[in-house]
Amino acid sequence: MPTGEVEMLLYDLGNSKQRRKTYNEDREAFLKRYRVSASEAQMVANEDVEGLLRLGLNPMLVMGFYMGLHGSRSMPEYLAQAPTLESCLIEWGMSR
Repeated sequence: MPTGEVEMLLYDLGNSKQRRKTYNEDREAFLKRYRVSASEAQMVANEDVEGLLRLGLNPMLVMGFYMGLHGSRSMPEYLAQAPTLESCLIEWGMSR
């Protein structure tokens, strides 16, 4: 699944205070500016860190998006939502 538009959306929210303000004022209208699927838009709206990472998005990009919305002290919450290496290996059938 191509992720370029989702990446742009996360980049914009993670790096632009004005875009975050616009997003927080009307999330639905903001998300319609980007060519993302309904499920991708839902992941962004729900701040679904695990889902976004499982799409194959860069973890630093997802982290920037999350911390842009919640501030730099939100790292523990971000990490709590990220899939662990162990859970990925199990999902991929690569566990012992």
